[in-house]
Formats: sequence, C-alpha cells, structure tokens
Amino acid sequence: MASLSHNLEYAATLIGVRLAQTMSPRAADAFGAGLGSFVHIVAGSRRRIALDNLQQAMGDTLSSDQINAIVKDVFRNIGRALIEFSRFRKTGRRGVLDIIVGDGEDHIREALEKGRGGIITTAHFGCWEMLGAWFGCLGYPMDFLVGTQHNAKVDDLFNGFRRAMGVGIIPLKTSIRGTYKALRANHLVGLVADQHTGNGLPIDFFGRKAAAAKGPATFAVKIGSPVLPFLMRREQYDRHVVIAGEPLYPRTGCDPEQEIERITIECNRFFEKGIRKYPEQWMWTHRRWKL
Repeated sequence: MASLSHNLEYAATLIGVRLAQTMSPRAADAFGAGLGSFVHIVAGSRRRIALDNLQQAMGDTLSSDQINAIVKDVFRNIGRALIEFSRFRKTGRRGVLDIIVGDGEDHIREALEKGRGGIITTAHFGCWEMLGAWFGCLGYPMDFLVGTQHNAKVDDLFNGFRRAMGVGIIPLKTSIRGTYKALRANHLVGLVADQHTGNGLPIDFFGRKAAAAKGPATFAVKIGSPVLPFLMRREQYDRHVVIAGEPLYPRTGCDPEQEIERITIECNRFFEKGIRKYPEQWMWTHRRWKL
C-alpha cells in the first residue's frame, strides 16, 4: 500500500509540476496564489497556528483585520514559492538572474577569498529556494542542506530542481560530515535556520523565548567560516529582492560557546527585522515558540 500511495503522490506532484511549467510566469504566479488561498481555507489547524503566532508576535501593532489579511497572504506566498520552485527547469539559470536584484555578492566573494567557504543562512521567507539558486546561477560553489522527503521519487524530483540551478545536495542525515567537507572545499553551504530546534539555543524572538538552531554558528566556530545571513523578498512575480545581513565571522581568542551564542542571536535579529517589515512573506504556520 505504501508503494501505491507513493506512486499516486508522485504522479499527482508530477502533474502539478507539468501544469505549472506550461504556464506563463504571470499565470503560474496566479496559480500559486490560488493554491495558497485554497490551502488557507482547508488547513484550519495551520491557519490557527499562523493567526496565534502573529497575534502573539505583532498583535500590539496590528489590528485583527490586518492579522487576518496577513495570514491569507502568508498562505498565498507559500503557494507562490512552491510553484516557483517547481518551475526551476522552465525558468532556467538565465531566467533566475533576470528576475533577482539585490546586494550581498561582495560578502560572498570576500568569504571565498579567505578559503573557508561560507554558511548561507536564511528563513522560510519569500521564495527561499530561489535564494540558494541565485548563488548557484551566479557560478559560486553552492550546496544545500536538505531534509529527505518520505517519498523517494518526490525527493529525487525536488533535488533535480535544485541541481538544475547548479546546487549540490547535502542530505540532512549526513549534515555534519557533508557540511564540514563542503566548507573545507571552500564551498557555500545553504540552510534554512528559522524553525524550532529541540536542542536549540534559547533566544528572544519577537519578545518571546524560542529555541534557535545553533548549527550554523557551531560550524562557523569550528571551521572558521563566516555565517552569511540573507533573505529574499518577493516583490512581484518577475522581481525578487535579495536582502543581505552583515557577515558574522567567528572571533579568534573568544570562548567558543559565547561565539556560538553571539552569532546565533545576531542571525535571528536579522531574521526578525526582515519579518517585521514584511510579515506576509514569512511562514507563520510553524509552531516556532515551544519553550
């Protein structure tokens, strides 16, 4: 039964991908937004999580109507991001470079000149998959740290989208060994580091305690690589804006644990600043605050 359900899931995914790839960029964007609107209606538990998270984090500055409107846009953003990701082969590397503007490339060049790679950290914000693709399309050695989908065929399909953009894959189950190897080879390693982590560092995030992933800062301190925080904001279907934070280099001669804490906190401050400014672009549907 599992094999049958996986085959049906893969077939449905493939149909959706093929459909999205036949559309114009504008039509595909509308399709993604419509998909997100549909999920907003039917996914009641995720909708309630998003509403509660946003109320707790920004309820002092937003009205109930504003919060409801933002949550609808959050689902639409997720739908758009999924469709944009599924169209990577259609968009192509040249197409990605044509629709992305922003800064931060100098941070990448500086890091690679030092020979210890760089750790690109981002959040589930805008089209986060396209952010990593941007570095690959620019020609930088880029590897993604990715979880494995429960469906092997879907997993291969998704990783094929990433490889089409010049991005290598580091499976999460081999993350420690794979990340060290990539950084020592002077590669960029990209990971999304904005969700709850069971053994994470307790930090203040939107005024509430949250567990933040220490992995990026830990790799940085042990290898001497910088953590390079980035976000990618969707402005419209054919324009994405890269937002670059300040590079976070581990300081020599300091206590390693204190450096891990400093880098982790600074990285999440950057995330919070971007999310406060563009709340509709972040994935509020995750239970971020579990402490």
